[in-house]
Amino acid sequence: MNQTHLYSPSASVGNNPTAHKVEYLPSLTALRGIAALLVAVFHFEMAAARFVPASQSMFFEKCYLMVDLFFIMSGFIMIHVYSGHFKEKIRAGSLKNFFVARFARIYPLHLFSLLLLVVIVRWITDWGNPPIILEQPADILPNVFLLHSFGVTRIYSWNIPSWSISAEWAAYLLFPLIALGIHKKKTASVIVLLVLVVVAYYSIMHLLPRKNPINPAIPVPHNLNTTFDYGYIRGIAGFTAGILVYLVYELQGIRRAFASDTISFFIIVAITLSLHFALNDGITVFLFAMLVLSFTANNGRIAKFCNLKILQFLGNISYSVYLMQIFLQEPFSHGIYLPGTIGIGRGKQNIDFSSGVLYCITYLILLILISYITYQWIERPSRRFINRIWGSSAQHSN
Repeated sequence: MNQTHLYSPSASVGNNPTAHKVEYLPSLTALRGIAALLVAVFHFEMAAARFVPASQSMFFEKCYLMVDLFFIMSGFIMIHVYSGHFKEKIRAGSLKNFFVARFARIYPLHLFSLLLLVVIVRWITDWGNPPIILEQPADILPNVFLLHSFGVTRIYSWNIPSWSISAEWAAYLLFPLIALGIHKKKTASVIVLLVLVVVAYYSIMHLLPRKNPINPAIPVPHNLNTTFDYGYIRGIAGFTAGILVYLVYELQGIRRAFASDTISFFIIVAITLSLHFALNDGITVFLFAMLVLSFTANNGRIAKFCNLKILQFLGNISYSVYLMQIFLQEPFSHGIYLPGTIGIGRGKQNIDFSSGVLYCITYLILLILISYITYQWIERPSRRFINRIWGSSAQHSN
């Protein structure tokens, strides 16, 4: 995600902070907001109650893949914004400005949400009382140091969605080398990166020794839903795929071919069907890459739709939406059940469709309100403060 936290509305390019500003891509802001809400619905069904049975549709069941859309958008925007920083060589000043800007963008809200969750669990629930496996004190430090997508914990822990922030940071660490390689030897770099993306996704789905963290005896399906264990590989693969999509986007002929509403519409339909029928995750991720390309190139009704103020607003607060959803899910991790639910256990509670939709809409409204508050009072001020103290004056909102 995004991540997001995933890109900058405006940032300078190159070593001269006043050189010029990169083009703002509002369609990806809107897409980021929509993806964040779909992730929130996925987690609502996991934590609170399922209102769309998997036997009827796998759409929401598969919305964990929206995180891969975040990663693709992140790589796309990073190369769009920062490519010029690492054109000739990796300079200390450019490297510092890049990492300060990225740290300022993702870390303050991550740390705030983590520490707030720790306080709630410690003082209000007395470490869970009884403790739950997702909130172990030993897992706090790996979360603090963004290591919780590297297999150092036994399960996804604390602010569960934040594993992707760890994976995002791993991708940031590699980005300067990737950008430099593309500038120096573009063809060779593209081939190597394409092979690595395919190998990474295939390995996650079929080769790596993944285990169900709650019940190791249950076979893990051949999907991309890895988090605490190989999440960093998933993040780097999606991020790199986004960089490759951007290189395609730079080709004028391709951009014109993907500019129509018809292309965007067919891609949206294909993604919807892929999620509904639970097609191979690799297919869906490929369609996500096409979606990013088509939305960015579009100059028709899709572009106008994405420019709607409500969608731009949701995109701007999407990082807060992504990280603050845990607090609305927390009661359900400690024995609270919605009226009308049938079944016990995470991901096993079911509820009738009409009641579930009503609860879910209420949940999303509350989440948006909370996210607006944290965006205004935590996320944005912290980012500005860190960039003002340690970063370049041009790193406004990276």
